Amino acid sequence: MLASVLAGCLPFRSKTTGPPPGPPIDSRTALKPPPPPPPRHLACIQNPRVDLWEYRLRSNADFRVSTHQSIERAQMYLPRLRRIFAQAGVPPSLALLPVIESEFQRSARGRRDDLGLWQFRGETARRFGLVVNDHHDQRLHPYHASRAAARYLHYLHRHYHGDWPLALAAYNAGEHRVDRALARLPNGTFWQLADRGYLPRTSKDYVPRFLAVVRVVEGKQVCRRPQVPTTLADAAAPVVDAAAPVVDPRRGVITQARR
Repeated sequence: MLASVLAGCLPFRSKTTGPPPGPPIDSRTALKPPPPPPPRHLACIQNPRVDLWEYRLRSNADFRVSTHQSIERAQMYLPRLRRIFAQAGVPPSLALLPVIESEFQRSARGRRDDLGLWQFRGETARRFGLVVNDHHDQRLHPYHASRAAARYLHYLHRHYHGDWPLALAAYNAGEHRVDRALARLPNGTFWQLADRGYLPRTSKDYVPRFLAVVRVVEGKQVCRRPQVPTTLADAAAPVVDAAAPVVDPRRGVITQARR
């Protein structure tokens, strides 16, 4: 009797509602910061390999002159090419890729079956909608070929889950080469695959060189770094960030910044 009376005097506790408690949280997982969002602009992709190529483009006379001449040839195409890429849902900066592919020479021919501004091979050109036969070759048409290139790059971007460096490497070396490299290092980035030697040497340079071209041509003002020169004419020397890797001009390699 006394026990029941005392029980009635205890505070009332309502039944717990909601989902049951989950497993204990690992403190290491709880404290791990979320991954940074991907850069919104190709010029904002940061890696020492890009820094080195930017230095070469600004300081090496041959690279500087050839890049400048390519951009001069590109002027008649770039406005329309940028619109084509924007309409395809990919960065308009990709319109600068022929600087690396063909130096913006519309009839450029590669060592194999590569032809035109975008250096399409016949099989790939047909795959993305171009007419290639004995009578007509749309790889030589700058705007038809650019639409096909935009479709191809859009496909590669989705295939590699939004990773532009991997997509660009696949445009250069082929999807099968990149897929084989990823099979050796699942979930690896382009930079990790390049550092481990899983990609062709040409692709190791192709991607950072193109990203450096975007930096030089479009400037780093898009990345909120207005102190960086925005044109080749203004770029007498690279700007060195005290917290960033440093290019040793005597050896042409990346070294760690002194603190």
